[in-house]
Amino acid sequence: MPRMGQTKVEQKPRVVDELIDSESESDERELKISRPLANGTGSAVHRAHEYRAGAIMHISLTNFITYDRIDVSPGPHMNMIIGPNGTGKSSIVCAIALGLGENTSVMKRAKDISEFVKHGHEHGVIEITLATGSGSVKIKREMARQGNKSTWKIDGRGSTFAEVQRRTRELRIQVNNLCQFLPQDRVVEFSKMSAQDLLKQTQAAVGREDLQQLQEELVKRRAQERQAMGEAARLRNDTETLRKQNALLERDVQRWQEMQTAESQIRVLTALVPLTRYAEVKAAHDAAKQAKNAALAAFLQTRDSTEANGLQRQMDELEAQAAGRERARRAAGDERLAKEKAVRHQVTTLERLEADNKELQAELDGICNQAQRRREQTAALRAEVARLEVALNEDQPPEEEEDDSSARRAARELRERQLQVTNELVEVGDEQKALMSSGRQVSADIERRAAQLRGLDDKALRQREALRKASEDSIRALEWLEQNRDKFSQHVFSPVCLEASVRDARYAGPIEAVVGGNMLRTFVTQCDADYYVFTREVIDGLHLRVSVVSSAGHRAPSELGSTHSREALAELGFGGYVVDFLEAPRAVLAVLCSRAKIHEVPLALGSVDHSACEQRLGLREYIADGTRYTLTRGRYGSHASTVTTARISMQPRLLGGGGESDEVRATRERLASEIDKLRDTQTSNEAQMKRLASRDRTLRDAHRQIEAQEAELRETRRARADAVQRWERQRVHFRTKRAQLQSLEADTRRGSDGEVAEAKRRVEQGKRENAKDRAKCLALAAANATAAVTALHALARGGLAGFRDTRALAEHRAAMARLREAVEEAQVELERATDAFNMAKAAARNALDDTRAVTEDLTEEEREAVRNEQERRSGTSLGTSDELETELTTCRQRLSMATSSGVSSAVIAQFAERQKRLAGMVTQVQQLEAELLRVRRRKRHARDQWEQPLVDVVARISEKFRAMFDHIDCLGEVSLRKAGDGFTTEESSVDDEDYNNWGIEIRVAFRKNEALQPLDNHRQSGGERAVSTILYLQALQSLVAAPFRVVDEINQGMDERNERLVHSIIVDSACQQGSSQYFLITPKLLPDLDYHPLMKVLCIFNGEWQPESFNFGKYISNARRSA
Repeated sequence: MPRMGQTKVEQKPRVVDELIDSESESDERELKISRPLANGTGSAVHRAHEYRAGAIMHISLTNFITYDRIDVSPGPHMNMIIGPNGTGKSSIVCAIALGLGENTSVMKRAKDISEFVKHGHEHGVIEITLATGSGSVKIKREMARQGNKSTWKIDGRGSTFAEVQRRTRELRIQVNNLCQFLPQDRVVEFSKMSAQDLLKQTQAAVGREDLQQLQEELVKRRAQERQAMGEAARLRNDTETLRKQNALLERDVQRWQEMQTAESQIRVLTALVPLTRYAEVKAAHDAAKQAKNAALAAFLQTRDSTEANGLQRQMDELEAQAAGRERARRAAGDERLAKEKAVRHQVTTLERLEADNKELQAELDGICNQAQRRREQTAALRAEVARLEVALNEDQPPEEEEDDSSARRAARELRERQLQVTNELVEVGDEQKALMSSGRQVSADIERRAAQLRGLDDKALRQREALRKASEDSIRALEWLEQNRDKFSQHVFSPVCLEASVRDARYAGPIEAVVGGNMLRTFVTQCDADYYVFTREVIDGLHLRVSVVSSAGHRAPSELGSTHSREALAELGFGGYVVDFLEAPRAVLAVLCSRAKIHEVPLALGSVDHSACEQRLGLREYIADGTRYTLTRGRYGSHASTVTTARISMQPRLLGGGGESDEVRATRERLASEIDKLRDTQTSNEAQMKRLASRDRTLRDAHRQIEAQEAELRETRRARADAVQRWERQRVHFRTKRAQLQSLEADTRRGSDGEVAEAKRRVEQGKRENAKDRAKCLALAAANATAAVTALHALARGGLAGFRDTRALAEHRAAMARLREAVEEAQVELERATDAFNMAKAAARNALDDTRAVTEDLTEEEREAVRNEQERRSGTSLGTSDELETELTTCRQRLSMATSSGVSSAVIAQFAERQKRLAGMVTQVQQLEAELLRVRRRKRHARDQWEQPLVDVVARISEKFRAMFDHIDCLGEVSLRKAGDGFTTEESSVDDEDYNNWGIEIRVAFRKNEALQPLDNHRQSGGERAVSTILYLQALQSLVAAPFRVVDEINQGMDERNERLVHSIIVDSACQQGSSQYFLITPKLLPDLDYHPLMKVLCIFNGEWQPESFNFGKYISNARRSA
């Protein structure tokens, strides 16, 4: 209890209102006792001007949670609400929040407003009187259980929810701000609060709405800046892209202009070509006419000169004389030819006789040499026959009968063995094929059942995905754990939701409600050493917001037992305890029993007998028909019970995919058993396949050996056959030579010397007769040669005279031929000139027609263009028609190339349109840049107005926070944490403009030589978080603009030392003149705590057994005397 009568207390202690509540509906009593607590006098009644605008002057509750009726009159400064657990202290906090227009979600107790109406009643009332500075305003909220409705009144008149919110905003009441209003069920949320949310709520708590507005404006301006930067960058890129596209289009425009120029030039050249060709043809026509006239004159002159010439007569005379002499010459020539023919005949006969003589001489020589050659040939054949005979005798062929019989027998045996081995190979192959087919079938069956198992495992994947949606940090921590399990001495369990499975999916939602989402995301270690490793590596090292707990020291469900038997629960309609529907490792179940009490909370899908649950079994908590029931019993008096209900979701978020029904579990076991049997079959088949493969190799080795033996046998037989064939060839050769020798010896025996001599005589007689015939031929040849020479002389004389006549005739003929050639040439030239003239005349006519056809279709502008081109070219050279044709062809090719590029007249309009768009886009870029400059100026102005005041506020908070931590011999600081969005500008290279993510960071250290650590829900203990939270709130005390602040049971996790120090700090800061109203709710207090005259202590005595009157002042006096 606070120390009373401290020396530092200068004023008389004020009185404390004693509030007594009776649950009797028939006899409501309200007892207010005002007595002085120490020497002196005082009054517990405060005047309205003592309260700040928005402070609570009075609270009245009817049928609210645990109360039938209660009236509370808090003081304008610090109010301590004390009382045992379960008496309804936090109910007053709920009444403040709900009575001032906040939603039920702020309290984290129940979803529906009807659940705050006291059990057994249909209506409840909250009435709160607020100071307004010049008076007060009374806000009343009436709640109806039926329909879950509320009605509002302000100063007794009907009002609306919106009007209530407007009035509370005018009074700067911020019940949804944890820096102002921290109920018991949301204390843990403060340490979980992000730095960004803490900054926003701190700004609201200190009453600087302008700072909040400036931050929102900065967020808006930064978004506008980034949007403008993005649009400007996009527009610049689009402008550059369009500029590049137009550059490509500009080349098309040039092609189009070149094409137009080529078309114009083609029209001009098309007209110039026939004009130039006509001029050329006309000139050729005139030249041909002149050439024709000259050729006609030359022809007439040549023809007239030949008629007067006498060369023809002389030629006739010479030709007659030459004819006579030619006849004489021919007669002499015929004579000479006849004699020469006779001489040639005699010479031929003589040559034939010479050849016959040579043949007779050769025959004579052959007869003489034939006997010698026959003797030599006979000797050579005898030697060859003797040699062959010796060779045949030495190289006898092998005996065939015995060798062939043994070879055939060996070959037959080899074939029989080969057939046997082949049959065995076929049998082995058939067995292998059967086993392979069976193996494929077994593999297919295994894969099919494995796919079915994977289908069952998809539930785990879905559950893992559900965990990812609930907490990305948990998934990251799980991935790290799976890769670093070697760092732990024992197995570390994944989050509980992945390790636990629900036996009956219908209970998944209630089980999740009992265990809680945070517990389902918690990792479990089996020893403290692994707990510290996990905390150091994951929470401190990776900065992941996850929970971990060690199962060391926790007992398993089998060791804990249950309060009531399953049979007793079944009689009331329960299916069993939570633990009965969960399957998980022993360590995980032990943690769940310790933390979530799953062995004490029964579950029922339908309704149960609630009165029996309370009276017979005394259940403190259970779930039935989708509703969670919590029974709280008073620790004093009649131990009256209070029932709190809350609807729960039957659809689980984390346990939905993890549980397996008995059917699924049986299916999994059946599939696993079948896979094991199939794998055994597969193993047996593999062993049999290995045996068959070994047998196959053995048979194939035997088959190769048989084939090698057969090859060796064939080689032996082939070698023997080759030897027999060689001997047969030698024998045939020997017989042939021997026959030749016998024939030659027979011919030698038949010949004789007389025959040789007779042959010689016959030959010599022929030679003599041949000599006579040659002599006759020589005589006849000489006579004919003499006659031929005489005829030749006469021929020569006649030929000389004829030569002279022929030469004179040739000269006359040559002259005549020259004259004829001249006439013919003149005539040919005349004809050629005439033809050229006619052709030139026709060409000129055609050219004239072409020119007229072209020029008739020309417009006046085109005629003018043609004349201008002629004038332009007249200064130099118009060029030939062929040159113009070449130039025209070149122009047409350029036009064809330009046309083939696909350029059309639309390209000009497109180019102009894009040029216009480019100009517009450049203007837009300039406008965006100007707008960007305006946004940046406004942003700088807003930041200048926001940042420095915010820095000052945080500095003042940090200064007080640091001083308070120094007071408890610890370290603490509060800092403004800036954040960047990854974008910088040319104005500043510092990335700190993500204003929406700026935040306030609380850093504390509770032990010596410990570095400051950010305050979160993982690093510090519950007591340390409580100390840090309350000291931060106290650091705000002098800055807050809120009319009142509420802190509920913040001291629950503190040790005695910290509780005393913190209480002293709270009293000093909350009991200063000008500070806002303060509510501190606690179920316990240490003795001899600091007390201040501005404090007001409200003691809650709530229960069924209360006295009708109670002198609280007398009780205090007696207590002080006994102390």
